[in-house]
Amino acid sequence: MQQHQKLVLFILSFRTQLLFALIGMTAFAFSSRSFAQSVYSHKGYDWEAQPTLYSLTDEESKSAAVIVKDIRTIEFAYDDTLGMLMLYETNHKIVRVNDDAGVEEYNKVYVPMVNVLGFEELKARAITPAGKVVELNKNNIKEIKDVEEYGSFKIFAIEGVEKGGEIEYLYTIKSAVSNPYGREMIQTDVLVKEVQITIISPDNLVFEAQSYNGFPDLELERTDSTRILQATATNIPALLTEEYSAYRANLMRVDYKVSYNLASQNEVKRLYSWEEASENFANLLYDYTPDEQKTVKAQLAKLKLKKLKTPQKVIAIEQFIKTTISVEEGSGPDYTEVGRILVNRYASELGIARVFAAFFKEAGIDHNLVITSDRFKSRFDDEFESWNNFTDIIFHIAATDKYVAPGMPQFRYGAAPYQLANNYGLFITEAKKAAEVKWIPMPNAEYSTNNITANITFDKGFMPTVKVKHGWTGYRGAEYRMITQFRKEVFVQAVTLSGMEDAKQTNVQLFNEDLQNSAYPDKEFYITSQMVVPSLTEKAGKNWLFKLGNIIGPQVELYQQHERQNDIDMEYPVYYRRTIQFTVPDGYTVKGLETAIIDHFVEQDGVKTQRFVSGYQVNGKEVTITADEYYQTCSLPRTMYEPFRKVINAAADFNKVVLVFEKE
Repeated sequence: MQQHQKLVLFILSFRTQLLFALIGMTAFAFSSRSFAQSVYSHKGYDWEAQPTLYSLTDEESKSAAVIVKDIRTIEFAYDDTLGMLMLYETNHKIVRVNDDAGVEEYNKVYVPMVNVLGFEELKARAITPAGKVVELNKNNIKEIKDVEEYGSFKIFAIEGVEKGGEIEYLYTIKSAVSNPYGREMIQTDVLVKEVQITIISPDNLVFEAQSYNGFPDLELERTDSTRILQATATNIPALLTEEYSAYRANLMRVDYKVSYNLASQNEVKRLYSWEEASENFANLLYDYTPDEQKTVKAQLAKLKLKKLKTPQKVIAIEQFIKTTISVEEGSGPDYTEVGRILVNRYASELGIARVFAAFFKEAGIDHNLVITSDRFKSRFDDEFESWNNFTDIIFHIAATDKYVAPGMPQFRYGAAPYQLANNYGLFITEAKKAAEVKWIPMPNAEYSTNNITANITFDKGFMPTVKVKHGWTGYRGAEYRMITQFRKEVFVQAVTLSGMEDAKQTNVQLFNEDLQNSAYPDKEFYITSQMVVPSLTEKAGKNWLFKLGNIIGPQVELYQQHERQNDIDMEYPVYYRRTIQFTVPDGYTVKGLETAIIDHFVEQDGVKTQRFVSGYQVNGKEVTITADEYYQTCSLPRTMYEPFRKVINAAADFNKVVLVFEKE
């Protein structure tokens, strides 16, 4: 599916399945004093009858495409025939395509059809550089079902598109209102010359909206029968993909939600609030039958938890569930009901979370249910009650301030998964059905380490033998353990032979590779190996070159041709330690050690938060070279990109270090 289409979709996976389940539990009638409205108010909106090409600057004409106009109207309107609230969504877009890549990207249109009853309007056309207009052949409209995790679509190809011409389409879809909130992704990887977002609702339904990443706030206007929230922006720059960035989370967007129904026959209260979410999530996760309760208690008895402390109880429960129940795609009772899951041994992500909830509750473990978002896709806003951010479930263990991620087998009891940490979340107490938005902390760099210790000896012919240990803890250890469960040999070879692909290994051993060890963050997962590596040395006249830097393997190098757009977002803080020891062969001295002295850092408030520092020590013939590289924070403003880039590239510089054994 085309990239620009993916950016505007609200993914229909576990996240939306979870929301649909939650919506089904939400008792809210969109009542009105009378159903006076039979059609949506913007029904008369139309495109220009005689289109003409828009003018672009020379610079704009160099890009593959430019979105000239992007008009979106989201209207909630009562249907007096059906007696219910309907949603009418209109999209009108004009795109200039300047080259073949632009034509290929935009000449097909995908319309999501989830809950859609039909089209009120659908038309499209191509305008050639010569001004010829080619209308959409409606025979080209096709429906495709179950596209990956995105659901069903109507797709149509626009014929007659030429380089230097424009594509224009306009459609309005009608849906029954199942979720009175939503999200509009606005920015993309091409320039948007003009965009307008309009949200229209009947006067009794009060909608609120929040803009992000520089899009202007929506302003309220009122008519006799409607409320209108609207904002217009021009010349929104293309946001380019950059290394170490949360690209999707950085795109301009608008979240919106209904907050009040002034025509409610009951007390007018705030809708789709944190409190309402907490009650619904508590009911959704902790709903199981007395028979299921007996089954859970029986299994807990087999685990013999009574004499254990809270951490050991949690670890035992997690080990049992994650080693006996597989997480699979699916819906319905077999995937979500606790009793059936314990028999079938498979569950959806929602189902596995319900199993954990039942076990923790019946085991008497004081915990919170935490609903949050992946910060690389959408940062959780602690001030705007957007249910769009309810995408991931974890559990917070109150006694130890640690977390359990039910649907992620690689992560075990400890820090919250890094995608969800350094972010806010809704902490729900099941017994009280109360909620509080709190910060989910990210552990420091010492939590996730990557250690290399190498000892090199040389025979009389300068053939090097390398004894090396690679070790990992924390997030790095957890993810690498997971890889070894499926591709152990490939992983081991990739790690131990990186930069030394010609090595002949004589002994390789793995330690602490079991996934359960990830519940103990200080328990290092490590690999030891011994190998002969001819490529580390090279004859140079009477001397020998020693390619010491190859031992740490090739490293990432950052290059950027344009000014940095995104703030810096790394997956997690991490600490790399490398120690390389060798003995200078008899009859030789070592030269070039000064090239191993490198020091680059990012300094914030007098503290070096990111740094690469390396150096050496000489004790007779014994040489020890050390290199420490750490990233104590995972986020930095883009103004610090240049010193950050130097820190990243320092490891690549170290990888190029070559020493000389000079004959005395």
